[in-house]
Amino acid sequence: MAAVILPMGRISGDVNVRGRSVTESARGFGDPMLEFDYNLIGPKAQKSIPDALRYEPGFSLDILADLAVPIGEYDSNQALNLGQNRWYGRVGFPVIWQLGAWVPGRRTTLELLPAVWMFGNNTDFVGQTMKTDPMFQVDAHLTRDLTEHFWGSIDGWYFAGGKATINGVEGKKLDNLGFGLTLGYQINDNLGLTFTYKSTANDQAPDQLKMDVFMISLVSGWHPIIEGTKRLKNE
Repeated sequence: MAAVILPMGRISGDVNVRGRSVTESARGFGDPMLEFDYNLIGPKAQKSIPDALRYEPGFSLDILADLAVPIGEYDSNQALNLGQNRWYGRVGFPVIWQLGAWVPGRRTTLELLPAVWMFGNNTDFVGQTMKTDPMFQVDAHLTRDLTEHFWGSIDGWYFAGGKATINGVEGKKLDNLGFGLTLGYQINDNLGLTFTYKSTANDQAPDQLKMDVFMISLVSGWHPIIEGTKRLKNE
């Protein structure tokens, strides 16, 4: 699978720059991301409509590669931005484990995504150079169909590492655990809409990351098998 991810929205928060805390916000477009996913372990490739009708994920393992292109909106005069003014990306190994029968309206899965993010240098971070260590990520989702086209999931995520160094001054490593909830609706064979809320859990100390995220995702997909199925339905 190949995909293009186009983030946009608004971000606001308190950030610590040069020993003082300031409140900043930004809105607009973030860095677009190219994504490639290839299945390593799992069911055979779906090469025909009968293959698609018989598909069940069972246990599958993929390799995932993302690369962000640094053309998102960025203001070098502030620390909080949607764009990062640097190349970055990740390599991960998504896992899907089918639980129970694969029947539309009754499907249940456990999904895991262990990954590592890698970052280039931002040479104009409020007039300074910022370097970031690799960051490790684990996402977990327990998903369940609520109807044939409507589903929900309970989400958990963990980030570790990612220590930033600004002009030789080292920051603190991330060690963040969070939880959330996702609701998704399949509009038609080519369009899906999801609503996600997630929040950090271990954020009581003053120097720990505190984050609340509300995200809306619109996913558009195309595959010749899907288009062939639609033509059969219309005949």
